[in-house]
Amino acid sequence: MEYTVELEEKKQLRVMLNPVRQEMVHLLRLVARPLSANEVAERMQLSPSAAHSHLNKLVKIGLVSAREGTRRDGSKTTYYQMRDVRLRLCLGRKDGFQGEREALAANLVDSTFRSLLDNVYRYEEQELKDYGVLRFGALHLDTAQRRELMELVTDYLEQHGALRPEAEEHWEYVVLAYRAGEEL
Repeated sequence: MEYTVELEEKKQLRVMLNPVRQEMVHLLRLVARPLSANEVAERMQLSPSAAHSHLNKLVKIGLVSAREGTRRDGSKTTYYQMRDVRLRLCLGRKDGFQGEREALAANLVDSTFRSLLDNVYRYEEQELKDYGVLRFGALHLDTAQRRELMELVTDYLEQHGALRPEAEEHWEYVVLAYRAGEEL
Protein backbone atom coordinates (compact mmCIF):
# COMPACT_ATOMS: atom_id res chain seq x y z
CA MET A 1 0.00 0.00 0.00
CA GLU A 2 1.21 3.47 -0.88
CA TYR A 3 -0.14 5.07 2.29
CA THR A 4 -3.14 5.32 4.63
CA VAL A 5 -5.89 7.94 4.59
CA GLU A 6 -7.31 8.22 8.08
CA LEU A 7 -10.79 9.72 8.21
CA GLU A 8 -10.24 11.98 11.19
CA GLU A 9 -11.73 15.28 10.10
CA LYS A 10 -15.33 16.26 9.54
CA LYS A 11 -14.64 17.41 5.96
CA GLN A 12 -13.12 14.01 5.08
CA LEU A 13 -16.12 12.19 6.53
CA ARG A 14 -18.50 14.46 4.62
CA VAL A 15 -16.71 13.65 1.37
CA MET A 16 -16.96 9.91 1.99
CA LEU A 17 -20.50 9.88 3.37
CA ASN A 18 -21.86 11.01 0.02
CA PRO A 19 -23.34 7.91 -1.68
CA VAL A 20 -22.32 9.12 -5.15
CA ARG A 21 -18.69 9.41 -4.09
CA GLN A 22 -18.85 5.99 -2.43
CA GLU A 23 -20.09 4.58 -5.74
CA MET A 24 -17.26 6.38 -7.57
CA VAL A 25 -14.68 4.82 -5.26
CA HIS A 26 -16.31 1.46 -5.92
CA LEU A 27 -16.22 2.02 -9.70
CA LEU A 28 -12.60 3.22 -9.76
CA ARG A 29 -11.41 0.31 -7.61
CA LEU A 30 -13.05 -2.22 -9.91
CA VAL A 31 -12.08 -0.77 -13.32
CA ALA A 32 -8.40 -0.63 -12.30
CA ARG A 33 -7.53 1.97 -14.93
CA PRO A 34 -7.77 5.75 -15.28
CA LEU A 35 -11.12 7.20 -16.37
CA SER A 36 -12.04 10.70 -17.47
CA ALA A 37 -14.83 12.57 -15.70
CA ASN A 38 -16.92 12.03 -18.84
CA GLU A 39 -16.40 8.25 -18.65
CA VAL A 40 -17.31 8.22 -14.95
CA ALA A 41 -20.36 10.38 -15.68
CA GLU A 42 -21.51 8.05 -18.45
CA ARG A 43 -21.12 4.91 -16.32
CA MET A 44 -22.87 6.49 -13.34
CA GLN A 45 -25.50 8.44 -15.28
CA LEU A 46 -24.31 11.83 -14.01
CA SER A 47 -23.53 15.08 -15.74
CA PRO A 48 -19.82 15.48 -16.55
CA SER A 49 -19.61 18.56 -14.32
CA ALA A 50 -21.14 16.67 -11.37
CA ALA A 51 -18.71 13.78 -11.90
CA HIS A 52 -15.79 16.22 -12.11
CA SER A 53 -16.85 17.94 -8.88
CA HIS A 54 -17.20 14.67 -6.96
CA LEU A 55 -13.90 13.31 -8.31
CA ASN A 56 -12.03 16.45 -7.27
CA LYS A 57 -13.28 16.05 -3.71
CA LEU A 58 -11.93 12.50 -3.68
CA VAL A 59 -8.61 13.84 -5.00
CA LYS A 60 -8.47 16.42 -2.18
CA ILE A 61 -8.73 13.77 0.54
CA GLY A 62 -6.09 11.61 -1.16
CA LEU A 63 -8.10 8.60 -2.35
CA VAL A 64 -7.97 9.40 -6.06
CA SER A 65 -5.17 10.72 -8.26
CA ALA A 66 -5.68 13.07 -11.18
CA ARG A 67 -3.38 13.48 -14.16
CA GLU A 68 -3.62 15.43 -17.36
CA GLY A 69 -3.78 13.41 -20.54
CA THR A 70 -4.77 13.53 -24.18
CA ARG A 71 -7.80 11.86 -25.70
CA ARG A 72 -7.69 10.02 -29.01
CA ASP A 73 -9.00 13.13 -30.74
CA GLY A 74 -6.06 15.17 -29.42
CA SER A 75 -8.02 17.20 -26.86
CA LYS A 76 -6.78 17.52 -23.29
CA THR A 77 -8.60 15.91 -20.37
CA THR A 78 -8.02 14.84 -16.79
CA TYR A 79 -7.90 11.16 -15.94
CA TYR A 80 -8.81 9.89 -12.47
CA GLN A 81 -7.66 6.68 -10.83
CA MET A 82 -7.83 5.13 -7.38
CA ARG A 83 -4.57 5.49 -5.52
CA ASP A 84 -2.91 2.53 -3.88
CA VAL A 85 -4.23 3.61 -0.52
CA ARG A 86 -5.66 2.10 2.62
CA LEU A 87 -8.76 3.88 3.94
CA ARG A 88 -8.93 3.82 7.72
CA LEU A 89 -12.29 4.75 9.20
CA CYS A 90 -10.97 5.11 12.76
CA LEU A 91 -13.92 3.12 14.13
CA GLY A 92 -14.07 3.22 17.90
CA ARG A 93 -12.53 6.69 18.15
CA LYS A 94 -14.48 8.77 20.65
CA ASP A 95 -14.48 12.22 19.06
CA GLY A 96 -18.06 13.12 18.17
CA PHE A 97 -17.99 11.56 14.69
CA GLN A 98 -18.73 7.98 15.74
CA GLY A 99 -22.17 8.02 14.09
CA GLU A 100 -20.74 9.20 10.78
CA ARG A 101 -17.99 6.57 10.87
CA GLU A 102 -20.48 3.82 11.69
CA ALA A 103 -22.80 4.96 8.89
CA LEU A 104 -19.93 4.96 6.41
CA ALA A 105 -18.77 1.49 7.50
CA ALA A 106 -22.34 0.15 7.21
CA ASN A 107 -22.71 1.70 3.74
CA LEU A 108 -19.42 0.20 2.53
CA VAL A 109 -20.33 -3.27 3.82
CA ASP A 110 -23.88 -3.00 2.45
CA SER A 111 -22.62 -1.88 -0.96
CA THR A 112 -20.36 -4.91 -1.21
CA PHE A 113 -23.16 -7.19 -0.03
CA ARG A 114 -25.56 -5.72 -2.62
CA SER A 115 -22.95 -6.25 -5.33
CA LEU A 116 -22.62 -9.86 -4.17
CA LEU A 117 -26.37 -10.33 -4.47
CA ASP A 118 -26.42 -8.80 -7.96
CA ASN A 119 -23.52 -11.00 -9.00
CA VAL A 120 -24.80 -14.34 -7.71
CA TYR A 121 -27.84 -14.19 -9.96
CA ARG A 122 -25.58 -14.12 -13.04
CA TYR A 123 -24.37 -17.67 -12.47
CA GLU A 124 -25.86 -21.12 -12.24
CA GLU A 125 -26.09 -22.56 -8.77
CA GLN A 126 -23.14 -24.94 -9.23
CA GLU A 127 -20.90 -22.00 -10.27
CA LEU A 128 -21.65 -19.89 -7.19
CA LYS A 129 -18.89 -21.52 -5.12
CA ASP A 130 -16.45 -19.98 -7.62
CA TYR A 131 -18.07 -16.58 -8.19
CA GLY A 132 -19.88 -15.53 -5.05
CA VAL A 133 -18.93 -16.50 -1.52
CA LEU A 134 -20.43 -15.49 1.80
CA ARG A 135 -18.99 -17.34 4.75
CA PHE A 136 -19.54 -16.65 8.39
CA GLY A 137 -18.86 -18.40 11.62
CA ALA A 138 -16.66 -18.25 14.69
CA LEU A 139 -12.95 -18.88 15.03
CA HIS A 140 -11.49 -20.08 18.32
CA LEU A 141 -7.91 -18.89 18.36
CA ASP A 142 -5.16 -18.18 20.81
CA THR A 143 -3.33 -14.86 20.57
CA ALA A 144 -0.56 -16.20 18.32
CA GLN A 145 -3.08 -17.75 15.91
CA ARG A 146 -5.08 -14.51 15.79
CA ARG A 147 -1.95 -12.56 14.92
CA GLU A 148 -1.01 -15.13 12.27
CA LEU A 149 -4.47 -14.98 10.68
CA MET A 150 -4.52 -11.18 10.60
CA GLU A 151 -1.03 -11.08 9.11
CA LEU A 152 -1.93 -13.64 6.42
CA VAL A 153 -5.10 -11.79 5.45
CA THR A 154 -3.43 -8.38 5.46
CA ASP A 155 -0.44 -9.57 3.42
CA TYR A 156 -2.62 -11.36 0.87
CA LEU A 157 -4.95 -8.39 0.40
CA GLU A 158 -2.05 -5.96 0.03
CA GLN A 159 -0.24 -8.21 -2.46
CA HIS A 160 -3.31 -8.59 -4.65
CA GLY A 161 -4.97 -5.24 -4.05
CA ALA A 162 -2.75 -3.26 -6.41
CA LEU A 163 -4.50 -2.05 -9.54
CA ARG A 164 -3.77 -4.44 -12.41
CA PRO A 165 -5.80 -3.86 -15.59
CA GLU A 166 -4.48 -7.12 -17.07
CA ALA A 167 -5.98 -9.21 -14.26
CA GLU A 168 -8.42 -11.83 -15.54
CA GLU A 169 -10.85 -11.44 -12.65
CA HIS A 170 -11.63 -8.56 -10.33
CA TRP A 171 -13.00 -9.42 -6.91
CA GLU A 172 -14.54 -7.24 -4.27
CA TYR A 173 -14.40 -8.21 -0.61
CA VAL A 174 -15.27 -7.22 2.91
CA VAL A 175 -13.47 -8.84 5.79
CA LEU A 176 -15.17 -8.40 9.14
CA ALA A 177 -13.35 -9.78 12.13
CA TYR A 178 -13.56 -8.73 15.74
CA ARG A 179 -12.88 -10.13 19.17
CA ALA A 180 -16.23 -11.51 20.26
CA GLY A 181 -15.69 -10.89 23.93
CA GLU A 182 -14.38 -12.22 27.19
CA GLU A 183 -17.73 -13.47 28.51
CA LEU A 184 -17.79 -16.55 26.27
